[in-house]
Amino acid sequence: MLEDIHEELAQMARFPKRRGAIFQMEADDKGLALVDVKSGTLKIYVLIDPDTEQVLDTKFFTYGGPMLTALADILCEALADKKIDEIQNLSLENLFGKFDVKPDNEDFQTVAKLPAMVAEAYPEKKNVAFAARAAMGSAKLKAHTAEGRTEADAEWEALSDTEKLEKIEECLNNNVRAMLAGDGGGLEVLGIKDGKTVSIRYHGACAGCGAASGGTLYYIENQLQQYVYYGLAVEPEMQLWNPGEFYEH
Repeated sequence: MLEDIHEELAQMARFPKRRGAIFQMEADDKGLALVDVKSGTLKIYVLIDPDTEQVLDTKFFTYGGPMLTALADILCEALADKKIDEIQNLSLENLFGKFDVKPDNEDFQTVAKLPAMVAEAYPEKKNVAFAARAAMGSAKLKAHTAEGRTEADAEWEALSDTEKLEKIEECLNNNVRAMLAGDGGGLEVLGIKDGKTVSIRYHGACAGCGAASGGTLYYIENQLQQYVYYGLAVEPEMQLWNPGEFYEH
């Protein structure tokens, strides 16, 4: 139950930043290595640049409860930007201990198996990535590498918040709002926090809809990450969510 866990974990379980999936077709299209491993009801996806062996993105999916959802989100956040040789040395005791989650906790144990599984599976996935690269153009490849992301970071950080919001609104107008309107919904951008987290408010049929915390949210984030800036995340206004929903059936 939500009330039985640390307050910060409960908040993470309501609004996980990393819930979702990364597909092999996407990794192949970018010339990157995708490691997907599963422990119990939890599966994580780790996208890695095989040149630098740096983690570029992480996602997870679970049918587990709020504790497992929150711990999975914390792990995925911790893995982001790590080198592959740093993953096995990640101290989950320190990572989860601040939330009073002990190593003998069942969800802790489920999550704890994953870093070693990622490191073990990576060499084979690295070979798959290099094989996919053989058929790619160099310009397309560079756009998805750590080097390309460094350039994107610099360009994004050089923009003012007003300029960032203008680009976000343009993308939403072109790629998202018509789709939502077709189902009787809409969204409003409330602002941008830390230059990367887009705060939104759902309107109409989208407000309180179960898909607004799942497929719809993933679609909005994907469009912004693809057409505006890869590092953007979307955070819906809190009161429009059903706190008892943690996954889609």
